[in-house]
Amino acid sequence: MSLNASLVSRVRLPLSAMLVATAVLAAAPTLLAASSARVGAQDGGTPEAQAKDLSGVAKSVQDFIHYVLIGKADLAQAAGEAVLGASISDADLAEAVDGGDSAERLSRAISRSRAMGGVSDLATRIENRVESGRRDLARDPQRIAQAIAMLSKSQREQHLGEERLAAAGEHAVPQLLKFLVDAKDPAVELAVTKNLIAIKRLAVAPLGLALNSLDPMSQRKIVGVLAEIGWPTALPFIVDLAARPSTTVEVKAACEAAYMQLGGKTRDVTAQYTALARKYFDRESSLLPYANDAVNNIWSHDDASGFGHLVGAQVATGVYCDVMAMALARRALAADATNTGALAIYVAADLRRENTLASDAQPGRYSPQFFATASGPSICSEVLSMAMDAKDTALVRDAISVLAQTAGGNALVATGGRTPILEALAYSDRRVRIDAALALAASSPKQSFAGDFRIVPILANAITDNGTTRAAVLGGTNDDRRAISDQLTAAGFMPVASGGRFEDLENDVVKAEGVDIMIVRGSLEDLKASVARVHASGLTAASPIIAIAGALEETAVRRAFEGDRGVVVWTEGSPSETFRNAATLAMTVMSGSAMDDTEAASYAAAAAYALREISVGQSKVLAIADAEPALLRALATKQGDLRLMVADVLAHSGSDQAQRALIDAALAATGTEQVALCDFAAHAARSTGAKADDRQLTALRQLIATSEGANADSAGRLYGALDAGTAQAVQLITGP
Repeated sequence: MSLNASLVSRVRLPLSAMLVATAVLAAAPTLLAASSARVGAQDGGTPEAQAKDLSGVAKSVQDFIHYVLIGKADLAQAAGEAVLGASISDADLAEAVDGGDSAERLSRAISRSRAMGGVSDLATRIENRVESGRRDLARDPQRIAQAIAMLSKSQREQHLGEERLAAAGEHAVPQLLKFLVDAKDPAVELAVTKNLIAIKRLAVAPLGLALNSLDPMSQRKIVGVLAEIGWPTALPFIVDLAARPSTTVEVKAACEAAYMQLGGKTRDVTAQYTALARKYFDRESSLLPYANDAVNNIWSHDDASGFGHLVGAQVATGVYCDVMAMALARRALAADATNTGALAIYVAADLRRENTLASDAQPGRYSPQFFATASGPSICSEVLSMAMDAKDTALVRDAISVLAQTAGGNALVATGGRTPILEALAYSDRRVRIDAALALAASSPKQSFAGDFRIVPILANAITDNGTTRAAVLGGTNDDRRAISDQLTAAGFMPVASGGRFEDLENDVVKAEGVDIMIVRGSLEDLKASVARVHASGLTAASPIIAIAGALEETAVRRAFEGDRGVVVWTEGSPSETFRNAATLAMTVMSGSAMDDTEAASYAAAAAYALREISVGQSKVLAIADAEPALLRALATKQGDLRLMVADVLAHSGSDQAQRALIDAALAATGTEQVALCDFAAHAARSTGAKADDRQLTALRQLIATSEGANADSAGRLYGALDAGTAQAVQLITGP
């Protein structure tokens, strides 16, 4: 089919326009070639002027392929090293492979090399460089300009140009947009329109984000292109354009036609932008242009730039969806400042963006925390719901931290809707559970609420926790699980549950108050089923997972879980130190890091303070008695300041058993610790009456008789608070 016929047949036009188009298509070659030549000149000349002699590296590639395919590992290794050692770019290497028709044979050789020891690594490096070079070539502005020029040449060149533009994807959109905006000839418009449509979903975001800044004629053209692409993510931009007072009648009509063609459900601008922003926040895979690239483009319109005034600002792929969510939420808020859903999306995406970038985040005038706190507790509660649904532990903790600073009384658990802070009490990450309990305790609730009974035990367990990383092992044989448990112990973890099925270990996970990491073992299908089961349980839904793959299934297992950020694949038989590294990586991705002794001590101190406030405040909602068993264990096992903080809580608890435990602790202590413990025991006795038994009174008299100074004074205060009579004092006064 000729260029003229193919262009007319593939673009749906009114009959009158088709008749006009066929009359002028003959002029298209000159127009396209001339425009593309200008672009090429601006970008540094023709490829002939910049051509390199790649025959040497092409020969090395062919040698590498040949020796791999005939099984000569030593010769293949030498050829592979020659390929990688050549002083050429990735793009040059890709040209040497593809230009020499070696692509298909190289693919076979790389597959064959997997069983050839040291050659396998070289093959992987060659493969990665070739793929990188192909991307670089496809996205090169000069190459894109040349591809556009090919649209006006022979049918073979047209086809090659279309293939190159499709490979360039969204990177071709700026130049194609320029041709479409500048087009004075229907033939040019037809050729460019066809290729923009062929780019499909990758063209929607750049075209949509530029739409409001174009002139009316260009707007009408782009609206038509977006309608033909058929991707519904164009609807917010089209609805927005149609609603603007400055939009012309003709453009509004084009928008209405596109709206109907795309199956629009609402013409509410803020609702459209909010819905799309939420899709970006949820990281729907179809919205990320290039998932395997390190960076992606955020497009905007700039009158000072070339190529249709479209400018791409590169952002790390890890935050692309968050930045897009923020941009779209900002548009939603501009359309309706009362849109709380859009505000929550903006705050959540901004917090997550900062978490992902960490030290690389560029500080703005206002921090993400500023917008989170200034937006108030109701918005941050919605952020917490979003974070919980996304199983984003770092964002969950951010949201709880903000709520702890902004919500008081029963505001955290207000009825009438979802209460994510209560859901957080059962979250699979223990730091989240403690954060939530601390926030709820600090809010001093005045009325009972569902789940209030969980708060005090969580805080008490935080005091007794020693920061050990708890793990569960799922799948494999009994021998497999024993070997993995031994490996966990050697790596510093505490195995607390194990089973061939999830149901076999579920009770042990509950008893352990959750696990910090799950280890799953089995075949590829077993691993898939186990990971799905772990994700489905509320006990472990946000727990990081190590999937142990057999050596023969490693590639398939990695491919199966490459889109699951919570799963790290470790290959059986790898060095033992890499197991610890894999576990650290899994926990870092899901929750920031493993809890260490220092962090556990910090949580313990915060929990002890919260429990003291509950006890001193005599809360009618939170029962300090629920913490007593754990507090008594802590009094017997903890040391230093934490032990004294625990004693302070017990002194205010009003329990007979707590008072007796304090007296025993004071009698066994020495130095300044004994002074403090005697005073805590004395406070307990003054508050609820003396509960000491005869054994304790006898021991206390002995302590008084053998002590002096501050220790004797504190023992005397305790003796007096116990109201054990005056005989001891008289004996000390009258004795020798």
